[in-house]
Amino acid sequence: MTRTHIHKYETRYHAKATYSKAIRARGDLVVMQGQVGTLLDGTVIGEGDPGAQADQACRNIERWMTEAGGGLRDVVKLTVYVTDVSHRPAVYEAINRWFEGVHHCSTGVVVSALADPALLVEIDAMAVVADE
Repeated sequence: MTRTHIHKYETRYHAKATYSKAIRARGDLVVMQGQVGTLLDGTVIGEGDPGAQADQACRNIERWMTEAGGGLRDVVKLTVYVTDVSHRPAVYEAINRWFEGVHHCSTGVVVSALADPALLVEIDAMAVVADE
């Protein structure tokens, strides 16, 4: 995929990572619903643990990207919703492990609640998969 990172930068809010302010990409767009820390049957993974929930959400993103014919390397944008600002370090530590070297764009939002009170984090992902 042809991908141009526009203004890569080091984050200053949580665990060190490099993001991009914008990305110009060509290929097939993949947009998925917000991913949470659950298995396909709805079982919550890591109840009370935002890092474990983020880890499972990223595992889910990887699964859907694989089914879409791509991978995590194709992700260009994440929107991360947490129910408490104190969850950010654990959540972004998990995200940074999964997306090391991807340099996607990222937006973080603190919300009062998610659809299920047991959920502490939700991650929206957008990707562009190259035609190869």
